[in-house]
Amino acid sequence: MHESNMDYVAWAEWYDIFYSAADPGDIEFYHGLCRASGGPVLEIGVGTGRIALPLAQQGLEVVGIDLNEPMLRVAERKALEAAPLSGSLKLIQADMRNFDIKRQFPVVTIPARTLLLATTEEEQFHTLCCAARHLAPDGTLAFNLFYPDPALLADSPDEEFLLEVVEKANGGRYVLTAKNRFDLATQLNHGVQIAEELDASGEVLRREELDVTVRYLYPDQVIALCERAGLEVIEMWGDFEGADITEESEEIVVTCRHAG
Repeated sequence: MHESNMDYVAWAEWYDIFYSAADPGDIEFYHGLCRASGGPVLEIGVGTGRIALPLAQQGLEVVGIDLNEPMLRVAERKALEAAPLSGSLKLIQADMRNFDIKRQFPVVTIPARTLLLATTEEEQFHTLCCAARHLAPDGTLAFNLFYPDPALLADSPDEEFLLEVVEKANGGRYVLTAKNRFDLATQLNHGVQIAEELDASGEVLRREELDVTVRYLYPDQVIALCERAGLEVIEMWGDFEGADITEESEEIVVTCRHAG
């Protein structure tokens, strides 16, 4: 299996900073689905608990798996700070491509484009198979990916673009920029994200380049992979509010269930 070259110690530090300013549309989507089910919930790629912890605070039983211990340590710390929880949050270190926690859930989620961190078709297939094995017979699996529109794939590998700016209370700010390096043959993006902390005068206090390798998918490939894993796509949207997929879409949002 391919091992990610992402530095999760560094990512664990920066992740919540930049996601704090992100559009909360994904949180609302996943929380709505999970609350409607009543739980319990399995989140694959739980990370720092950005989606899982509020659900546990709202009374749901949540099990979150993640391969990367630094991210889980942050989630554990945040859960302790939020204690006591109305529900529960159990965190397990496990590989999404090959795990068995011997339970089934009415809702399984793979948020934050996590499926794309499996960087071959077979690894993505095995991830969906693991998700399907943990899905109750009438359960729902939901995940999201980025939509690989032609303009995005044509990005110059040297062109740096802005992803996020987060203002600090003291007048400084955090800035996240990125470069895409797409390989159209393998559908891999060997990208880099540049995280910077600036003081009030714009002086760079620290700067880190974070490698991110993902394997993107087209909508028809998503449907084929799901079918191969014994899943039927119920809905596929271009955003978290249910829009159609177009070349202007940024997301592929998928809900599916067991086929047959």
